[in-house]
Amino acid sequence: MAESSTLSSNEKILQQIDAKTKEFHNSIYNMLTLLAYEQTTYQYFTQSQRERLGSYEDLQILLSNMMMIQNDIAGISLYDGEGGKLTTLGKDFEVFNRAPVETNFAYSNVFRPNSSSEAYFTISYPVYDLPRENYDRQIGMIVLVMRGSWFSSYLKDTAITENEHVYLVDKRNMVIAGDQDKEFYELDVEGLQKDKNSLVQTVDQEETSWRIVSVIPVREIYSGLSIVHTSIFLVMTIAFLGLSLLLYFCYFIIIRPIRRVDAFVRHSAASSTERLEGFDGTDEISILVDNLNHMLDEKDEMSEKLRHAQRDLYETELSKQQMQVLAYRNQINPHFLYNTFECIRAMALYYDADEIAEITMALSRIFRYAIKGHNIVTVEEEIANIREYAKIIFYRFGGRIQVGIEVEEEAKKRNMLKLIIQPVVENSIFHGLEQKLDNGLVTVHARVDENDMLEVEVKDDGCGMEQEQVDQLLYQIKRQSLHRSSQKDSIGLANICHRLGLFYGDKADFTIESSPGKGTRVIIKIPRETEERMEECTKCL
Repeated sequence: MAESSTLSSNEKILQQIDAKTKEFHNSIYNMLTLLAYEQTTYQYFTQSQRERLGSYEDLQILLSNMMMIQNDIAGISLYDGEGGKLTTLGKDFEVFNRAPVETNFAYSNVFRPNSSSEAYFTISYPVYDLPRENYDRQIGMIVLVMRGSWFSSYLKDTAITENEHVYLVDKRNMVIAGDQDKEFYELDVEGLQKDKNSLVQTVDQEETSWRIVSVIPVREIYSGLSIVHTSIFLVMTIAFLGLSLLLYFCYFIIIRPIRRVDAFVRHSAASSTERLEGFDGTDEISILVDNLNHMLDEKDEMSEKLRHAQRDLYETELSKQQMQVLAYRNQINPHFLYNTFECIRAMALYYDADEIAEITMALSRIFRYAIKGHNIVTVEEEIANIREYAKIIFYRFGGRIQVGIEVEEEAKKRNMLKLIIQPVVENSIFHGLEQKLDNGLVTVHARVDENDMLEVEVKDDGCGMEQEQVDQLLYQIKRQSLHRSSQKDSIGLANICHRLGLFYGDKADFTIESSPGKGTRVIIKIPRETEERMEECTKCL
């Protein structure tokens, strides 16, 4: 944290130094722009050698004023477009009798001419023939010789630690200025960056291509932390001892008893009559254990009562279902009916009453289907019984009421309870179509829906009902199916709902839809049952 804070603060200082250097750059650039295109200077570049003699004095005055304004300028030189020197004011070094032509504003590396004790650098400003709108023609160049020590004022008193050093170096890592009044020596920046004893930060300057380098000894950052280290060590030692005592107390007084209770609840409480012992006291855990033992005693007692109650309820419900189903099957004496039907059919054939004989045969088959065999049949068998019933209806109403049957192939082999569809068809005929003066049609459609449910639809085009009547009818059907003893009649829609509920429970669905003048639609949905369930039903029913 100390290192991060120091580097963050130092980076802000370096950015401030960089901002000052940019201000210097902008100031010099603006000043040289004004100087280059001032009339006296511009004419000096374009005049002949004889004409320059007349304007030389004015030019010297102009350059002197500029050096007085910017006292860090050691010398100013003007060069023609080919790098030849035209005139100089101030420091004049022989190495600059000719200068390389610079086409852009440029800073040189630092140098020390003639073994001088002071370091310098140059700033080159190209001058183009702008007033004549000849922008590609460079007519000359202005070169400033600057004192490197002038930048030292930017770097003094910027260090945030006592032994930190800040440098301004050129492209060759030669020191231009520093906070120690030393310049023109090479600073090994790469070596300092690899040195673990120093923290080095640099900021590259775009305008000058120079770098600001900060070097902070690592020992300075941590020198004031020894007291903090000692304090932290003492605090941590005391905290560790206190935590150890607290953990000892928590483990033996709280955690270990709670673990015993938890282990008992997981492994013993739910499967045996054991009780948790060894917790005699008035603390919260002892009270909890006492309540747990008391709760287990009550649980065992309640479980025993619940087992007795479930057994009694199961036996009662089983007896009730067996008695109800037995009552459904024993409502008609089959032997008497069979003999009677055969007698009627024989007499009808004797007197050539073929229609009576066919009706009697259909009725005989219906009762034989109702009494004989299992209570679980296929849809195909149930539909065959409906066809026999349709014959009776046809003769009963002289062909005015007909029964249409549509069975999809996938539904034919599905299992269902016996005598589920016939009472619905009968209800549609006698309550929906009998009072209708015109012809009537009852349609029975069996299919398997997308949820693998057997869907049986019985639809008529009879009188229909209001929605209020439909709701009242459904209420009466469900009420009668729940309270069978209050209903004398054992057939009809309530009978169907009750039988579906006994066998399928909530899985089966019975709905009625009706509109006045448009008829009534009864939909029964039956789920697929497993073979084991069918066998169980066959034994029960």
